[in-house]
Amino acid sequence: MKFNNLYKEWLLLMVAVLCFSCVSNKSSEKINQPNILLIMTDDQAYGDLSMTNNTYLETPVIDQLAKSGAFASHFYVSPVCAPTRASLLTGRYHQRTGVTGVTRGREDMRLDEITMANIFSDLGYVTGVFGKWHNGAHYPYHPLGRGFDNFVGFTSGHWSNYFDTTIEKNGKPFKTQGYLVDVFTDEAMQFMEDSKAKQQPFFCYLPYQTPHTPLQVPDEYFDKYKNKGLDDFNAAIYGMCENVDDNVGRILKKLEELQIDENTIVIYLSDNGPLNFRFNQNLKGKKGMVDEGGTRVPFIVKWPGKIKPETYVDTPLGHIDVLPTLLELIGLDYDYSKPIDGISFASLLKGDTIFPKRMLYNEFFGKERVLADPYLMVNDALFNIRLDPSQKDDISTQFPNVYDSLRTAYNKWYKAVAPPVTDVKSIPIGYSEYPISYLPAHEATLYPLFEARKNRKHTGIAYHSLYGWAHDWIDFWTSTDAFAQWNIKVVDDANYEIQMEYALAPENIGTELRFKIGEEQFNFRVGESFVHSQFHNHDRVVREQEAPETNWKKTVVGNVFLSKGEKILKVETLKMIGNQSVELKGLYLKKLD
Repeated sequence: MKFNNLYKEWLLLMVAVLCFSCVSNKSSEKINQPNILLIMTDDQAYGDLSMTNNTYLETPVIDQLAKSGAFASHFYVSPVCAPTRASLLTGRYHQRTGVTGVTRGREDMRLDEITMANIFSDLGYVTGVFGKWHNGAHYPYHPLGRGFDNFVGFTSGHWSNYFDTTIEKNGKPFKTQGYLVDVFTDEAMQFMEDSKAKQQPFFCYLPYQTPHTPLQVPDEYFDKYKNKGLDDFNAAIYGMCENVDDNVGRILKKLEELQIDENTIVIYLSDNGPLNFRFNQNLKGKKGMVDEGGTRVPFIVKWPGKIKPETYVDTPLGHIDVLPTLLELIGLDYDYSKPIDGISFASLLKGDTIFPKRMLYNEFFGKERVLADPYLMVNDALFNIRLDPSQKDDISTQFPNVYDSLRTAYNKWYKAVAPPVTDVKSIPIGYSEYPISYLPAHEATLYPLFEARKNRKHTGIAYHSLYGWAHDWIDFWTSTDAFAQWNIKVVDDANYEIQMEYALAPENIGTELRFKIGEEQFNFRVGESFVHSQFHNHDRVVREQEAPETNWKKTVVGNVFLSKGEKILKVETLKMIGNQSVELKGLYLKKLD
């Protein structure tokens, strides 16, 4: 009997030892998985580095980053922000993901798409994004619904103010101090510290919003490039590029301080070409164009001990390739729910020269591109980008067979990836995880609208800056026939409180609005004026298309019960006191139960 008890105790001890060993091994494997730091800039050209022969710019940190790892000289992205981000995060052409533009829901990635953050989270990583998201503002399109554990930044295509502003931190307003790029770096560094303390590998996505407009940059950077003889526009752009370089230096130093630099893969790239025509290695085109200058960007990857310093990759690569490359580098498999378009180029980073021959495609608003190195087809023209990177000589008549083959390949590709034509996407309302939904003015449809944009005339209602980019507001509302509406999708039956952000001149007090949401409607008399004022203007050059940041008054306009389903939320002016209705910044729908 005594022997049996001792035997049982011995068995229990052995089981405990084995369990501890398993947990310890798993924990050790988890800790040893390499961290991933993915840095992406906004509108930074291939030529916006001193290492790419820009004689004005000074970017010593990024230059050294490239020397310490691999530089890809022919790396391609989409011509504008949101499509590039969708392809980078999924490994799929942006057309497949539902992302077709940059505003009014066209930037929203389909909810059945699996992102890098989803994948690395499944593989045991803690995930965070710090900066510009631009793949959906409304939960669950929001970063916190796409696999990220942490989000500090903004979801729109640009931000109106880079100094002492209010952004978002995990679903709540976050008042910042200082220059916004510096803030994002601070937050990312804290995230890395916290991850190390928890002994958990991290995937840190750091999409800086510069050198995108507005042209705002601290004095020391701006003054430096003005003193080099540059105009205000380019002095601001180059100053922002050098500020990014300094921040990359800060975060690389933090990796060293945390003693994790040897076990961290660092990637650096831009999302598309430059906004304006400036030095860009004589590449044709700029942002929004499918030519070389609009789609070819710098790409750097460093992993000490795994990627040899000064590795140079000349093979054409693309944003769709980053995800499979990272998975191969860290030696982990993932069973994709949808086929990806990218190919891992990990072998090229290890010094191999063999890579599958393939074509890289691009399309944006009817502009067509296919690259089969060395040939590039852009719309009706053909170029040899190895001999003619400036695309000066159309050789389509000299090589008709080559052109025809690329045209046939492009047509087949586009037929396979082209998204269905949809005019609007509905804004989801009522998720318990995100009980307050914001309907910004710039996502509304205004009636009448198109004449105002085409002729730059106010026809009863218009956006303040006419174009209706992010942060713009509804203004010039001078007709009771004009109205604004949003398409929404209520996901849960509930009572909702409706709040309005607005401004109203004193002489217009008493203006009466009508709110219609599906079959429900109510009226609201605006009994209090509010004259808003622009925040301190840090612009180096007067902005032309982007609205300034101003203050607004918020007020409750009513409560309403909404049932599940697709609905139209419509705001009309029933009665106008004076010659103008409200200036409308946006609406909040707060789920009450």
